Amino acid sequence: MGNDTAFWGRPSTSPFSPDFGASPPVLVGRRHEMAELGSGLATGPRDARYTSVLMGVRGSGKTALLNEMQDQAAAEGWVVLAVDASTPGLLDRIVSAVDRADQTYETLGVGPGDEKSVQRSVALRLGVLAGKLTTTRHPRERHAQDLRERLTLVAMAAERHGTSLLLTVDELHAVDRTEGRRLASDLQHITKREQLPLACVGAGLSEMKNTLMLDRKMTFFHRCETYDLKPLSTEDVVDGLVGTIAGAGGHITADALVMAAEAAAGSPYKMQVVGDRAWNLAGAPEEAIGVEAVQQAAAVADRIVEERVSIPAWRDLSDSERTHLAAVASLGGAAAPRDVSGVTKEPASAVSASLARMANAGYLARPRNGVYQLTGIVPISLVLRESLHNPTSAPPDAPRARCRKWMPRAQARCVLTAGHAGRCRSC
Repeated sequence: MGNDTAFWGRPSTSPFSPDFGASPPVLVGRRHEMAELGSGLATGPRDARYTSVLMGVRGSGKTALLNEMQDQAAAEGWVVLAVDASTPGLLDRIVSAVDRADQTYETLGVGPGDEKSVQRSVALRLGVLAGKLTTTRHPRERHAQDLRERLTLVAMAAERHGTSLLLTVDELHAVDRTEGRRLASDLQHITKREQLPLACVGAGLSEMKNTLMLDRKMTFFHRCETYDLKPLSTEDVVDGLVGTIAGAGGHITADALVMAAEAAAGSPYKMQVVGDRAWNLAGAPEEAIGVEAVQQAAAVADRIVEERVSIPAWRDLSDSERTHLAAVASLGGAAAPRDVSGVTKEPASAVSASLARMANAGYLARPRNGVYQLTGIVPISLVLRESLHNPTSAPPDAPRARCRKWMPRAQARCVLTAGHAGRCRSC
């Protein structure tokens, strides 16, 4: 068979986490959100933060923050139910999570039960759930209890043991409307009306502001505390890179660090990709991460983020939204509704509503002096390239914008037309 190691190659020693949903070794730039959420959970059901929703664009670190909240709650002895709403069947997944919790915390006593009433005394094993309790179970069909009853029972059981229950729902933007309304109604009853210790933290794309947060039958979510996960500051990116690299015994030069921080562009996900590729290209930790490794890593990261973040985000837009975004791009990446209306020949009111929706979803920055600006979730070069290949989204007679991508080595911005082929040029 030969040497398996030679066949598979050398395993990576990179401490970075370049996959979606993976928790990084160092969570940076989210101290405020962590402190707010932690305070709300500690206060209890009467606190608005006890039920919260995290919103952000792809790669903004929603799932990583959600994972951190789960870990912190579990460390405090809370019962944690973690589910996602990416596909139909959310309510069944919550029921299954309750069953698993009953098996893990044996004295919760909210499982399906046996054929006959059974009395048992068992040792509690996790967190503050310590000691012994005798419980009596009555015969029940496995899923005879509805969701509200099962969540009520587990919340009451947690309360009896002096702890609380945390339900986290990832991918909340994709929730089935019927299931979302049912869950909202049950949480409203259990947490707000009955004041039981059932906290809920959801996470999803910012587009929820245009969908779930406007649904009149999901007012519970409207009343949740909401957190918009903004791009990381340059200082936070530097801290994240240095902390992760140094923590794994590596080193990055000062120039390379500045370049890597700029390449990350405030995105937690892109920071992980740049760091991971630079680490491997440099041969860290044996070798220091230098400018050349970061330059190559940044180019690779640009391609990866385009494929995994920008193109899916572009495809999520409707044809009219793509046309409006293309018009903004054609005007240099910043425009007022009246300017876009002049390009597309549409009523200003319709254009204004479309731009506002895209600002809610993170494609555009909130207007300053009435002017919207591309955020970079879909870069100007990609918008113009995609609209060129898709006539339905290309605004008529629009001027071509410049690329203006920053080139660290040249210390200048590219002067070529946006969407150009080949490398950027400064003159």
